[in-house]
Amino acid sequence: MSFIRGPSEMSIGDDLRIFMNRLTVDSPDRFIGSRGHRRAFSYIKGLVRSWGYWSQVHPFSVDLTVPLRWSLQIDLGKGFEEVESLPGIGSPSTDLLEGDIRPVGYAREEDYSSLDSVEGSVHLAKLWKSHETVKIQEAARQGARALIWYNEYFDEIYSGACDYSLAPVPGFSIRKSVAERITEAGGARVRIRLKSKRRRIRCRNIEAGTGPTDGRYALLTAHYDSRPRTPGASDDASGIAVMLAFMKGGYEKDLSFPMRYLFADCEEVGCVGAEHHAAELYRTNRLKDISSVVNLDAVGWPNLCVITRDREAVMDEGLSHLACDTLSDMGYQAERVRSKTGKSNHTPFAMRGIPCLWLSDYPNYIRHSAIDNAFNIDYPTMTMVTEALKNFYGKLD
Repeated sequence: MSFIRGPSEMSIGDDLRIFMNRLTVDSPDRFIGSRGHRRAFSYIKGLVRSWGYWSQVHPFSVDLTVPLRWSLQIDLGKGFEEVESLPGIGSPSTDLLEGDIRPVGYAREEDYSSLDSVEGSVHLAKLWKSHETVKIQEAARQGARALIWYNEYFDEIYSGACDYSLAPVPGFSIRKSVAERITEAGGARVRIRLKSKRRRIRCRNIEAGTGPTDGRYALLTAHYDSRPRTPGASDDASGIAVMLAFMKGGYEKDLSFPMRYLFADCEEVGCVGAEHHAAELYRTNRLKDISSVVNLDAVGWPNLCVITRDREAVMDEGLSHLACDTLSDMGYQAERVRSKTGKSNHTPFAMRGIPCLWLSDYPNYIRHSAIDNAFNIDYPTMTMVTEALKNFYGKLD
């Protein structure tokens, strides 16, 4: 297999732009089961095979509660008006829910401590500080009939998720401008209708590599699905594009160890694809073949960080230091960050004792919204990540 580039061939930045365009413009909204999701799968699989890599498709299915039809109306004293909204994935159906809206800060336990009479109302919360699934769980524990959330940094709808098993109340997103009208008015009445359906959705991981399919190897991963109604450019088409650029460049050919690549599915509904892959490797006694996992989840902003732990697992200290040193040698000082809310494709591997590294732009306030598109991506950062991976793996024993 040869990947030698001629003088007329495109640069890494050109390649990244093409990959991003195909993933986010030709295949917008890569939510599992959607047309864009299927297109992205076919595109990635075709590219990898055209470059001479072997690839294996690992199918699995996900049972998910998916919103079909909904309505959210608010009354600020002049009658009910329909406002733009988006239910969270996993929100249960409700025929008609009417009640008072009560602002609850970030919907954390400490935010509720100073409030009275929140039980039986619909809670209005700002995003961040904790994952929306954690927020809705806390809201349900506090007696909320539903949770409405909004992005306090941008006037955009946030595509959220709920865990029905933990919090059997609906979750909705509205715009910041609407939330501000509610808080300025001191509250509002709300009417919510939602029809959801439990669906079994077919999903597929793509595993690729060179050389033998057995023996010890390093794993590089990113996810190709997105939340509903978002192009998912930073989260995580950026990670997929960097992986593809790394593979197209053939940067593993001079390494002393084999590389494998996992294009994971269903990250946005609980890292199901990565969990499925890690569990299958464990079941067949092949998890021990992985020497390290590097996860690229959201690497398209100029605030690239090395995440040292997530809400469920700790990253490998040696890999984190090596990544920081590699980036420093390239003139970039990466911040080491502890994430209290996130998890990603590395988590199922880290929890099973595999050394893991997570690279991500943190914080990222456009993620899971319509403005997370290819026009808001920083391609020099993605080019740097591609080159840093080459240098990183060159230093890895």
